[in-house]
Amino acid sequence: MAAFATIADYEKRAAVTLPEGSPRRGQVEAYLDDASALMRPKIPPGHTPDPETTRAIAVAVTRRAIANSGGRRQRTIGQYSETLGEHGGLYLTEDEIAQLQPADHTDPDADAAYTVELLDRSPHGWREDPAGSRWGWM
Repeated sequence: MAAFATIADYEKRAAVTLPEGSPRRGQVEAYLDDASALMRPKIPPGHTPDPETTRAIAVAVTRRAIANSGGRRQRTIGQYSETLGEHGGLYLTEDEIAQLQPADHTDPDADAAYTVELLDRSPHGWREDPAGSRWGWM
């Protein structure tokens, strides 16, 4: 399957140019494929997230992986310390996973009013109930 983002998408967002045939270009392409593979199982069947969202997430995951290619969680140099990611390497954040999910029932439009038209397609139509109940279905 195709990745959710392209090399051109990555170049625009990372403000870099990756020359054809360069090892870095191949690495970014592989990370975009990997990020997309991580994202697919998080998307429920029948749901199609916004393509701009999937593109942004794939690029963000790839940028994190490039910035921390060793998969480190923390590094310290002298008095300087930096935390790189709770999982290290290639991962999706909880917020990114939530963005791949459909809106839930708390969506303000989820309880919108609607009208249902009832049609009687029976060849017999409506009949009075011979047992005398008030509902009249037969």
